Amino acid sequence: MKTYLKMASLVTSLLLASCASVNTAHTPPDGSAEKNAILQATQRALARQGRKNLVLVVPYLKVHNGWAWIQVNPQSANGKQHYESQSGLLQEKATNEWTLLEWMPAEEGTDYTKYFKNLKAKYPAAPPDIFPQ
Repeated sequence: MKTYLKMASLVTSLLLASCASVNTAHTPPDGSAEKNAILQATQRALARQGRKNLVLVVPYLKVHNGWAWIQVNPQSANGKQHYESQSGLLQEKATNEWTLLEWMPAEEGTDYTKYFKNLKAKYPAAPPDIFPQ
């Protein structure tokens, strides 16, 4: 009986830990299908702006329940040219199929407190823990 209780306690602890990780923002590991799909969606959005064949350095990426906030520092493939950093909100439309919903404005003088307040009102389902603090 003691062995059963220990085993039940271990299983319960593992399940709770698993649920906690699902219910909090996380950064997908490099090379994961999730991160690759998010980067592909970001690349497509940049290509629509005329920016193609870029390497994306990702200083910030948080994902939670089908929502993601990403910051990318685009650069040329050879690393010699660096372009303006961009941040944006993505949503998973199907398993590992992400769409960039909008880029954060980068204009000087932008009131980012107001921007994030409006963004959260526009996308109320987006978990607050994906956004930079």
